[in-house]
Amino acid sequence: MKRPLCAIGGLLAVVVFFLVQILPTGESSLPADRQVITIIGEISGKENRINSFSGEKQLVVYLKKDNGKKVMLYIDDAEYNLPFGCFVKAKGKVKLFSEDRNPGEFDSRNYYRILKIEYCLTDVQILGIGGEKDGFSEGIYNVRLYLEQVLDNVLRPKDAGVMKAVLLGNKNGLDEDVKEAFTRNGIIHIMAVSGLHISIIGMTLYKLIRRTGAGIIISALSAISVMYMYGVMCGMSTSAFRAIIMFMVRLFADVIGRTYDMLSALSLAGIMLLCAQPLYIKHSGFLMSFGAVLAIGYVLPALPEVIRKGKLKIFSASLSIMLVTLPVYMSFYYTYPVYSIFLNVLILPLMSLLMLFGILCIFLGTVFLPSGVMAGTVCHLIIRWFIFCCDVGSSIPGSTWYAGHAGILQVVLYLMALGMFVILKSGVMEEYINPDLENKRKRRFRFFFEGIRYFILFAGIMVLCIRIRPELRITALDVGQGDGIVIETKTANYLIDGGSTSKKNIAKYQLIPFLSYSGISKLDAVIMTHEDEDHISGILELMDEMEKSRGSIRIENLILPKVDEASKGNNYLEIERKAKECGIPVMYIGRGDRFNDSDMEVCCIGPQKNMITDEPNAYSTVLYLRKGEFSGLFTGDVDGQGQENLREYIRENREKFNNLTLLKVAHHGSRYTTDEEFLDLIMPRIAIISCGIKNRYHHPHKEVIDRLEKIGTRTYITAESGAIITSLDDNRLKINTYIN
Repeated sequence: MKRPLCAIGGLLAVVVFFLVQILPTGESSLPADRQVITIIGEISGKENRINSFSGEKQLVVYLKKDNGKKVMLYIDDAEYNLPFGCFVKAKGKVKLFSEDRNPGEFDSRNYYRILKIEYCLTDVQILGIGGEKDGFSEGIYNVRLYLEQVLDNVLRPKDAGVMKAVLLGNKNGLDEDVKEAFTRNGIIHIMAVSGLHISIIGMTLYKLIRRTGAGIIISALSAISVMYMYGVMCGMSTSAFRAIIMFMVRLFADVIGRTYDMLSALSLAGIMLLCAQPLYIKHSGFLMSFGAVLAIGYVLPALPEVIRKGKLKIFSASLSIMLVTLPVYMSFYYTYPVYSIFLNVLILPLMSLLMLFGILCIFLGTVFLPSGVMAGTVCHLIIRWFIFCCDVGSSIPGSTWYAGHAGILQVVLYLMALGMFVILKSGVMEEYINPDLENKRKRRFRFFFEGIRYFILFAGIMVLCIRIRPELRITALDVGQGDGIVIETKTANYLIDGGSTSKKNIAKYQLIPFLSYSGISKLDAVIMTHEDEDHISGILELMDEMEKSRGSIRIENLILPKVDEASKGNNYLEIERKAKECGIPVMYIGRGDRFNDSDMEVCCIGPQKNMITDEPNAYSTVLYLRKGEFSGLFTGDVDGQGQENLREYIRENREKFNNLTLLKVAHHGSRYTTDEEFLDLIMPRIAIISCGIKNRYHHPHKEVIDRLEKIGTRTYITAESGAIITSLDDNRLKINTYIN
C-alpha cells in the first residue's frame, strides 16, 4: 500500500472524530468554585504573565497531579525557588474555567480540558517544596527568560512582544491591538512556532554542522536534539510538535538514504498526538496546523494548472489552505478574513527575514547592546509593514465574511466533496480514458471530468455555507447581570440592549461571538431601552469595534427612547455622541411609533413621548411584537411611573395584549415590577428573565417567580439556562436553552 501511515492516520482521525461526538469526556470530579483546597503536585511548567488587573508580572506554575492532569497556580509573590521537577504542596482558592453559556461563546473549560488542565488556584500559599530538580527543564526555562530579557533590551515594547511570540512562542507580552489586528486579518498563524521556524532554524543548523565535516548521523542527531530543546523552550504546541516530528523524519530519511515523504511524516505526528490526547481532534490549532500541510500535499496538486504554475502561482498555496481550513473557521470562529490570501502573499516572504534579524538581535544584543538595537530596527520596519497591511485590510469594506456556524453534517459533507475533488484529479482521470481515442475526444473526456470535479467542489462549498433561518428567532443572551436580546427574521436583525455589570467586554466575549455564530454581519437596528450600564456597555463596545475596522459588525440605526432633554443622563448623551462619531443614524421613538419590518409588526408602547423623569428605568422603551399568532412584550427595566403608564395603556387595550405568548420580564425579575395586576392583564404563556448568576441583587426575586407560577407561566432564567432561544416557524413555537 502506498503511504500506509497516511491511511492509518486518516482512519484514526475519522474514528476519533466520531467517538468524541458520542462518548462522554470522562471529566473527573472537580472541587467547587472558590473553595479553598490544598494540593500536591510536580512542577511541569512555568511562565511569566502580566496580571490583567494590576498590570504587574505574575508567575504561573503548572502542577502535574498523580492522575496526569494539571493545575495552574497563580503566584503573585514567590517566596520560594520553584524549579522544574520538584514537588510542591500549595494552598489556594479554586477558580474553575468558565463554560460557554451562549452559542458562539468560547468554552474555556473545554479548551483547557484538551490541554489536560483542570482548574486554577489563586491567592496561593506555598506550604512546602521537595524532591529533585529537573536540571534540563529548568535550564531551558532560564535560557528562555534570558532570551526574552535580551529582546526587551534591544527592541521597543510592542516589537519585543511580537518577536517573543514569533521566536519563543510566548504570546503573553503581545500587544492586544496587534493581536486583534493579526487575528482579524487572518495572519495570527505567524505567531505560532511551526514548520517555518523548524525548517529555517533546523535545516540551517543541520547544514552548518555538515559543513564542519561531521558525519551525517552526528549532524542529524545534533540538529534534532537542538530543535527538540527549542520546541520544549517554546512550549511544545501541537504545531511545534508536528513540525519537529516531520523534521526528525526528514533527517532520518537522509541518514538511511530514503526519500522523504511529507504526508507520511505528517501522519506519524498526527497519530502520536491523537494517541496521547484524542481530544486534539476538537482543537482548532491542531486542525489548522495539520490542515495547512494536508492542503499543500493533496489539494494544491489538484488545483488547475493556471493557478499552480501561471501568474496566480503566488496565491496557490494560500488558496489550497483556505479550502482545507474553511470548515475549521466555520466551526470555531464563524468568520473568515476575506483578504487573508492576499495579505499572506505580502507577509510570509518576509517571515524568514524577520526571524533572521530576530536571532541577530539576540546574538548581537548579548555581545554588544547597541548593535542589537540596530538589528532591531529591521525587525521594527518589518513589523510596521505587517501592521500597515492589517490596517489597510481592516479599512476595506467587507474584509470579514460572517459565515456563521457550520454543523457537523455540513462539515462532513464538505470534506467528502473536497476529497472527491482531489481524487478525481487529472492523474486519476487518465486511467479511465481509452488511450486509443483521438486527442479531440480525450480533451472532451478531460473537460467532462474537470466539470464534475468543480461541480462537486462548488456543491460542497454551498452545503457548508448554507444557513436556514426560521421566520422569527428571539435569543435572550446570557450576559450576566444585564440584558441582551437578539431578534432575527428572514430579512432583518435587531438587538434590544446589550450590557452587563457583572461581565466585562461582553461585546467581545458574548455579543460578537453570537452574532458571528448566527452569520449576522449587520444589525438593522439597535434599540437602547434606557441608559443604565447593564443595558448599554456592550453597545458602546460594538461602536468601538466599528471604528477599528470596516469589517466589523455594522449598526445601521440606533433607536433611543424619545424623552425630554432634562431626562437624558450622561450615558444617554454619551451613546448619542458615540453614534454620531461612527456615522450611525439616531432615531427616537415613543408610544405609538412603529418599525418598518415586512416580517413582523413592532410597535412602541412606552415611554410616553417627551417624558420627564429623573429615573432612567421609568422611561424604558417597551416594545410589542406580533407575527401571526405569536406576540411578545419586551419591557426593559420599566418601573415606577413608567410601569403605571404601561399598565394603564394595556388596560385600555386589553384584547390586544391578553394571552401574550412571550414576556421579557422587566428589571431582571425585581419584586418591584411585574405585579399581579399586570400579569392578570397579559397572562403570558412564557416568561424570560435575564440576570447574572448569584448576583448581588438576588434577582429574580421569589415574589416574581411565585406570581408567574400562579398563572401557569413557563419561566426561563438565563442564570440557570444560559441563552434562551425562542424560534417560530410555520406557526410552531420552540424554546431551547443553551444549558440543559
